[in-house]
Amino acid sequence: MATIAQLRAILAVLHIDPGDIDALAYTDTDNDPAVERAKLAALLQCVFSSELRSAVTNTADQHELARRWTAASTQRALDGENATEQAHFDAHWLHNRIDALAPRHTSDQAPVLLDAAARAAEAAQVLLSLSGNPHGDGTESLWQTALDDLASAFHLINDEHNAITQPIE
Repeated sequence: MATIAQLRAILAVLHIDPGDIDALAYTDTDNDPAVERAKLAALLQCVFSSELRSAVTNTADQHELARRWTAASTQRALDGENATEQAHFDAHWLHNRIDALAPRHTSDQAPVLLDAAARAAEAAQVLLSLSGNPHGDGTESLWQTALDDLASAFHLINDEHNAITQPIE
C-alpha cells in the first residue's frame, strides 16, 4: 500500500501538482488522510489509465491493437491483489464515469445509451459479487437484480436501435 508521501512523490516525478487539480481542491474532509490518499491515488489512476489507453489504442493496425490488449490484460497480478475485488471496483468506477458523461452530451441518443451502459455496469458489479458464492443465502435477489439491470439495458438499446432504424415515411 502506497503512503500519501509516496503518492505525492510519484506525482512530483510526473510534474503533476495535486494542488492544481480541481478534484483535489474541494472537500470538507481535507484533514482526513484516508480521503487525501484516495484522491491522490485516483489522480494517479486517471494519469495511468489515460497512458494505458494511449499505449494500447494508438495504432490503426488491428493485429497490433489485439497484441497490445493481450499484453496489457494478461499482466500478472501483484502480490496481494484480489482480481475479483479489482474487477468489482473497476465496474463501480466505470458506472460512475458513465454517470459523469451523461450531462455533457447533447445528442438525443447519448443519454439513453449511457443509461444502458450504466445499467450493464451495475449488472457487472452484481455478477462479480455473486462470483464468489453464486448459490449462497440471499443470492436470489442479487440474481434478480442482475437480470433486471441486463433486461433494462437490452430494452433501452433495442428501443433506441429500433427508433433509429425505422424507415422514414
